[in-house]
Amino acid sequence: MAREGLRTLVVGKKVLTEEQYTGFETRLRQARLSVTDREEQVAGVISSLEEGLQLLCLTGVEDQLQSDVRPTLELLRNAGIRVWMLTGDKLETAASIAVSSRLVSRAQTLFTFKQVSSRSEAHSELNGFRRKSESALIISGSSLELCIKHYEQEFIELACQSPAVVCCRCSPTHKAQVVRLLQQHTKRPVCAVGECEGTG
Repeated sequence: MAREGLRTLVVGKKVLTEEQYTGFETRLRQARLSVTDREEQVAGVISSLEEGLQLLCLTGVEDQLQSDVRPTLELLRNAGIRVWMLTGDKLETAASIAVSSRLVSRAQTLFTFKQVSSRSEAHSELNGFRRKSESALIISGSSLELCIKHYEQEFIELACQSPAVVCCRCSPTHKAQVVRLLQQHTKRPVCAVGECEGTG
């Protein structure tokens, strides 16, 4: 369904005893008060509750583009403005929306930056992208974070050469980080539309 551009949602249920719920609530409260790794701790507590769910159904909802999206993106491109799409969507959904909105033209190749978990994997993928820099780039938030950590300058330079960039599975923090990096490295105005926490 995601490959068809549908927003997918899995619905499940789990019955908790009062004791299980109280334990979860306590762990969640502690995670939210954590000074370090708060997001990861909260996600871990929530993830533990989501184990062992009984599947109820699976939905796929078409997220219709607004009528002016395509011509607006075309006008921006014709004006020499580069558009990056930063989204929380899954890779397949993000790629489908990028093509249907014409952020990426159907004739354009799309370089999918593989999910990386180490510095050497990130370096290898960057080398692969360097050879395809005329392609539009699609990268996940976690791979983006690793590239920025180890190869910030190289990544930004390569990505800025790409005709379009799609960052999927991005948190609001990732989005704000990308905006700040573009401002620092390009020294050009950057406009962020949507929720990018901390961008002011």
